[in-house]
Amino acid sequence: MRNRKARIQRILCTLVFLLALPSFLFSQGYTWMGASLEGLLRNAPWKIGKLRGYRAFYINNAGYDSDIYYGMYEETYPDFTFSTGPSFQWFVPLRKTIILDTTQSVQGLFYFKNKDERALNLRLNGQFHFVFKKFYGQAGLSYSNVRYRFTPEITMNLRYEEIGWHGTFLWQFSRSGSVAWRLRISDLNHGHAQFGETFLDEVLDRKESFADMILYFQPTTKYRFYLDGQVGEYNFKYFESKIRNSYSYALYGGLMFLPAPSTGRATLQGGFNIGYKYLDPKSPQFNDASDIVGNGQITLDLRPSITIRAFYSRDFNVSIYSSLLHYLNTAYGGGFTFHIRNRVDFGNQITLSTSNYPLATEPAENDRRLKFTAVMANLGVRIAREVYFSLNGMIARRTIYPEGLKFSRHVIGFSLTYGSLPGEMGLPIASTL
Repeated sequence: MRNRKARIQRILCTLVFLLALPSFLFSQGYTWMGASLEGLLRNAPWKIGKLRGYRAFYINNAGYDSDIYYGMYEETYPDFTFSTGPSFQWFVPLRKTIILDTTQSVQGLFYFKNKDERALNLRLNGQFHFVFKKFYGQAGLSYSNVRYRFTPEITMNLRYEEIGWHGTFLWQFSRSGSVAWRLRISDLNHGHAQFGETFLDEVLDRKESFADMILYFQPTTKYRFYLDGQVGEYNFKYFESKIRNSYSYALYGGLMFLPAPSTGRATLQGGFNIGYKYLDPKSPQFNDASDIVGNGQITLDLRPSITIRAFYSRDFNVSIYSSLLHYLNTAYGGGFTFHIRNRVDFGNQITLSTSNYPLATEPAENDRRLKFTAVMANLGVRIAREVYFSLNGMIARRTIYPEGLKFSRHVIGFSLTYGSLPGEMGLPIASTL
């Protein structure tokens, strides 16, 4: 216990030192660049008075799936399936400095044989943007009620509801530096589905809270550094699971490559971060856990011929199997996109994923590990300016240890997309300041 408190104190001291760096360190440079709210209002395809709207319609993964349960049962369940639905995003300037932003998405999941898997998914989000010369604020609510494969531990489609609150405040204290504070609270609920002897809502229903403080430093218009300190808390709802209540502490360092106007030369976009996370269970009967975490996605555009992608993700996730809170999931991969003609692309990608459990705190018989490998390819054609069609294929394998059980799955189909949404804007909010 004494060692755990000492580690927490060291982590908190590190956070305070790094996040309290004086602003004079960032006194030179350029202002933030990127997409602005003004640009979103100006470029919206729908304009009705002050109302500005974006729209999109999707038909995704329409085709054949060799086993929709990915080896969960002894018998395979092949089916023809697809998902489809519209999405909308609306902006309403209430004042010069206040803008309302709402998003609605409805998606239907269709299975021709396994009718019980059919579902309707709904996602809603509403937020206010407060834009001033040196300050930016955001506050909003979100609601999701969807059925999907939300964890690698269970390859079933399960109903999942999330009610979220979020708020952000950003201050640009110099031409090249800014600081942001962010708060996110999520109320997570799962249907009363049973997996083996476990009722998922009793194990997974919880409230998560995360507070971040982020420092940004942009020395040039090409890239941006940031430092993110985070404190989180997991509070489970059912009495039997409250023993899993935990705190989390994390510190990330990251780099973002900013999009530049097309010049015909190679361009680098995306970004990555890497950090350290410490999980501290409130119950004294559990040991703490810590590891290196992070995520990133980088794209090297060598137009007009090829685009190269690489990505990775590593973080703790709430577990169904583990007697503790978590398992550590690591995923990475990459691929190429060959630009055959102006409107035709051929792409491929490989993804590798592993899920490891805290063996130091688990009984030997619970030495469970999961591995995934997937190889994907697609041929895309831009039929019109806002219409994109693609043929997609995937071959995947799932391995369960210590048994060494292997399950294969392949999917082939097509997707059709009309329109697009600007989506959520990442911090810092560039030219709105």
